[in-house]
Amino acid sequence: MIFILGCVIDMKIELLAPAGNFESLIAAIESGADAVYIGGTKYSARASADNFNEEEIKEAVRYAHIRNVKIYVTINILLTDEELVDALEYVQFLYNNDIDGIIVQDIGLLYLIKKCFPDMPVHCSTQMTIHNKDGVDILSRLGADRFVLAREMSIREVKNLVADTNAETEIFIHGALCVCYSGQCLMSSFIGGRSGNRGKCAQPCRKKYILVNLDDSRDLEYHRKGYLLSPKDLNTIEYIGEIIKSGVKSLKIEGRMKKPEYVAIVVKHYKDALDQVERQYNSNIDESVQRELESAFNRGFTRGFLFNEKKSEFVNSEKPNNKGVFIGKILWQKGNRTAISLEKGSLDKGDGIEITFEDGTSVGTYISTYEKYSNNSLVTSISHKLYPGLPVYKTYDKHLYDKAHYEYYYKNRRKVFLNGELFIHIGKRLYFKIWDNEGHIIEYESQYISEKAKNTAITEERIINQLKKTGDTPYLFDKILIHADDNIFVSMSAINELRRESLKKTDRILSNRNKREYRSLRNEDFLTNFEPDKSSDRNSICFGASVWNYENISAAIEAGIDYIYYGACEKVKEAVELCHRNNIEIYFLLPNIIKDAERERFTQIIKENSFDGIVISNISQLSYVNIKPDIKIIGNYNLNVFNKRCMDIYLKLGVHKICPSLELNLKQLKSIAHNYGTSMELVVYGQIPLMTMEYCPLSSSGGCKGCKNQKSFGLKDEKGAVFPLFCNNHRMQLLNSSILFVVEEMEKILATGVKRVRLDFYKESKTEVKEIIELYRNYKNLSKESYFDTIKRVKSTGHTKGHYFRGVD
Repeated sequence: MIFILGCVIDMKIELLAPAGNFESLIAAIESGADAVYIGGTKYSARASADNFNEEEIKEAVRYAHIRNVKIYVTINILLTDEELVDALEYVQFLYNNDIDGIIVQDIGLLYLIKKCFPDMPVHCSTQMTIHNKDGVDILSRLGADRFVLAREMSIREVKNLVADTNAETEIFIHGALCVCYSGQCLMSSFIGGRSGNRGKCAQPCRKKYILVNLDDSRDLEYHRKGYLLSPKDLNTIEYIGEIIKSGVKSLKIEGRMKKPEYVAIVVKHYKDALDQVERQYNSNIDESVQRELESAFNRGFTRGFLFNEKKSEFVNSEKPNNKGVFIGKILWQKGNRTAISLEKGSLDKGDGIEITFEDGTSVGTYISTYEKYSNNSLVTSISHKLYPGLPVYKTYDKHLYDKAHYEYYYKNRRKVFLNGELFIHIGKRLYFKIWDNEGHIIEYESQYISEKAKNTAITEERIINQLKKTGDTPYLFDKILIHADDNIFVSMSAINELRRESLKKTDRILSNRNKREYRSLRNEDFLTNFEPDKSSDRNSICFGASVWNYENISAAIEAGIDYIYYGACEKVKEAVELCHRNNIEIYFLLPNIIKDAERERFTQIIKENSFDGIVISNISQLSYVNIKPDIKIIGNYNLNVFNKRCMDIYLKLGVHKICPSLELNLKQLKSIAHNYGTSMELVVYGQIPLMTMEYCPLSSSGGCKGCKNQKSFGLKDEKGAVFPLFCNNHRMQLLNSSILFVVEEMEKILATGVKRVRLDFYKESKTEVKEIIELYRNYKNLSKESYFDTIKRVKSTGHTKGHYFRGVD
């Protein structure tokens, strides 16, 4: 129980640390973590980390549980049908080796875990894009136990969600940030085939971009250029008290790709901050703490959207990797001999430094040798051509990292406090009873028979001193009571054997503190029971269009469209009336992010208009069926449906049609369509949104005023590709530079068994909308000259076939 400024927090706050390998796990635990999250060698969102094989996972659980620390394992990627079976066998291994929880993204896996291992705690990854109360409620009904909330939520939103749901929640408090809502990013996938939803993100957000005006093709370099999508690192240590008051259960540090020393430094300081708050000390953070956090690694720090960071301050456009800490400037250079003026901090042998030029480029080196030049300067050897005044940053602090390693590996080893009671009676075996503060009792009886002393009797003090020599074990005896007959003798070797064997038994009991009964998967756990789709609708092709302005509806209708998804919040009544006059079904296309404070706006739009259905883009939006129980629900690709099990779950939850993940290839889609073809929809045209961001790249060139003028903007990468920016519900979406255009492949796409296809129009004119729809409706006869011209025009602007013919890693 924690008391903060009159508030009583009736729970223990968990400090959750990352570990990409066993050394980092040791660093996290010995530095004070209450729990550690790790990834296995497969199905982890950090596929490029070292990760843990099965034997290492077993040892990690043993090591952690002895010290009363929990271990969570990530299976936080989307899974194919084939992978689900293997993943479930992996879960069986984790279950039988007493993992404390599994972090998942795939809703199909969530279902299967709860079906086969109902008492296994399942945490919903931030990759599930959980950002409101409805999402928590629905996933709770599916069996989820904890929810890692979107990093775009404010502390007020988090506090309200916890109060309204009483859910066990987890938030990120430190480390690297994604610029896009997690689980909604397709940029790495569409650019290079490496999917963030599959643990293989290539981080295109850390590349350089230039803001461009799409209306006149001008590069707005004088406004914004550089690493425009590269967020600073999150740092909330100054706000720990407020975070605790929110009611959040677990505070998560990012960093499975970081070094063990980094993990140790960050965990130690956040643990100290938590202890300060709990003990009612002054919670102000010393400047030296921030300096060490900076020195450990930083891209610049931000308090994030959690504490309402200005959007213009969210990214570091100058540098996408470790910024280091400023220590001084170049004084002079003669050949390789280089003098550095130390204005803040010091340099020593083994430190890494980086010198930044005016154009933003930099050179780095390690200090191998140096000589003192004056009280505040030194001379070292740097081969790069430099000039006076250039700033110098320390990017690797050897002393700090060495100190961190020494502290977690030697000085500050975590101890398990024990009490003991030893019974020594003549003619009887030694009996040692041990207990810890949690009520575990360990009893050990030695084979040694005590006897009456022939010469000098053993003293109680000597016995206690010998028993307390626990060496490099994690145990430390507080009190030991001795019950012994007078004038008794016990050999030191017997005492040592007693201590050694009783502590081994303590190891076994504490490491099995959460021991489960062994469970094996029954054959029926793997049965899918998915019936083939025999619907008579499988032969009829239906063309739909999503549009974002009223004017394009009439163009779509004239071109012969079968149904409309309308994504705008303006002229809604007119849009519905226009479609219904023409006997066209119209569905309200909901944005993928609707926070609790925004829900009422969309509720009213649905209530006040006679839509034929709604298109949901987040699992939380299933709750909108309560507004109009008979309304049809269409599932958008943002739901990340990647396998048949996901399809089955959403259909049973009341979804009418579903557009599966855009990262599936035709072979995978055909397999799903064998059972669910008439319930599926595929996108065959459009500039796919690759990112949904709370951050706005226009923010430093007019802020939200940029949305009020009618100019169009985009981001141009270093290869010249331009990604248009599109505002959706006051959030910025980054559209693909290439248009998904597969009209010449329609026969192959329809051969999957999916007969409902859709074209997405974001920035097209009425003429373009009409031409494209007519082109697709006549996909069997593309030889017409006007069709040839349209195909040529679209291809000239850059096109892609998406993942239909390649899939993702």
